[in-house]
Amino acid sequence: MAVRLIEEYMPSKIGINAVTGLLTAVGVLAFSAGLGYVNVRTIEDNEARVTHTHDVLTSLHLVMSTVKDAETGQRGFIIAGDPIYLKPYDAARAAIAMQLDQLQSLVADNPEQADRVRKLRETVDLRLKSLAAGVTTQETAGYEAARAHVRRGLGLEQMEAIRERVDEMVRIEEDLLRERTQVALRAYRTAYFTTALATIVGVVLVGTVFYLVRRQVIAQQRMTEILERQVRERTLELNETNESLRVSNRELEQFASVASHDLQEPLRKIEAFGDRLKSRNLAQLDESGRDYLERVLLSATRMRSLINDLLNFSRVTTRAQPPQLLDLGSVAQDVVSDLEGRIQQTGGKVEIGTLPELEADPIQMRQLLQNLIGNALKFHRPGVPPVVRLASQAATNGKAATSCEITVEDNGIGFEEVYLDRIFNVFQRLHGRNEYEGTGMGLAICRKIVERHGGTITAQSKLEQGSRFIVTLPLRQPKKD
Repeated sequence: MAVRLIEEYMPSKIGINAVTGLLTAVGVLAFSAGLGYVNVRTIEDNEARVTHTHDVLTSLHLVMSTVKDAETGQRGFIIAGDPIYLKPYDAARAAIAMQLDQLQSLVADNPEQADRVRKLRETVDLRLKSLAAGVTTQETAGYEAARAHVRRGLGLEQMEAIRERVDEMVRIEEDLLRERTQVALRAYRTAYFTTALATIVGVVLVGTVFYLVRRQVIAQQRMTEILERQVRERTLELNETNESLRVSNRELEQFASVASHDLQEPLRKIEAFGDRLKSRNLAQLDESGRDYLERVLLSATRMRSLINDLLNFSRVTTRAQPPQLLDLGSVAQDVVSDLEGRIQQTGGKVEIGTLPELEADPIQMRQLLQNLIGNALKFHRPGVPPVVRLASQAATNGKAATSCEITVEDNGIGFEEVYLDRIFNVFQRLHGRNEYEGTGMGLAICRKIVERHGGTITAQSKLEQGSRFIVTLPLRQPKKD
């Protein structure tokens, strides 16, 4: 009978499916991260090209404007004969060479445009020489001679040549600008679509993996309960099954730890590239696109919380510390100090009574009290400041005290005791995520810590009348050979 039930609940098939799903999810997330990186680099390159084209256009207009300034200054000097008109002329002559050098540098990657800049420089030099000749004529021969120099018509031909070369380059750069703008828009759309799609697929796969892990945990719990019912009748069979159970538990804990670690890196990249897409390209997305992006980021945050809680659950056994004698009252004081911000935020208070000294893992005792006190502060009634009381009493076996009973009592929302067994299971919640934050792992971790120390945990509660969690722990841990 026992053998048949064990075989029925053995989670090997679930474990294989979970590992397969995990590897698939990790692959999808890694692909998503790589694809997101490529898309971001493509967007950055396109933005750089668009900016470069704007710089070329600005430089071309600046060159044309400077040549006009030089011509205006020369004509003013010829007409008025006043040297003050030569200031814009001299400034333009001084700036034009630097502007042409800058333009030459900007189009260095485009041989055809670079050749046009060289021709433009020759045309501009020719015009500047002609302007200089007019200034010299005014200075040496007077207004009429300078006027005759201007009336030859060379200035119109030279300016028209400059304007044609500039206009030609402007047309080419504007064509490039339109082309690069379209490429950039396509890159934005591609980046958004591929990142969102790959992330959604990855998150769905990860969710499937955790669903399978949850099924495996539940199956393991069922098998443990079956073995406990058979303990008195099938001693030998129970010993053999317990060994199998310990091996299965170690595999499960190792799997949970590896799963959590392997999912951290691709999840960080999802968040990083999602944040970068949000900060740089939010304006290019429509309303539905922004909504999808926010959902992706929210799902990534929720998944990180699930991973961390699953890792904490597995570490109760895999990273346990040797027991040592500790003052539970000091541990409680440290926990309250860490929760000071939440206490002030809710306007609540925590009253710590006399707590015992016992042998235990100090880190896990801290985690146990932090989860219980934190829950008491979180699940408080609206408008009623939370009050949490810690107390203890000795539990005797008719002689000396061998264990202690620790209570954590609050005045919060409470719960119906019909759900008592459910609240200590993994991923179990009595309230929706929109009402209270959390992943449903806190009390499961508490139970695992208590059971690892050879104790028990239970609770008493009524709706809207608070809750009372009762933890029984041995004062001394058994010596290991």
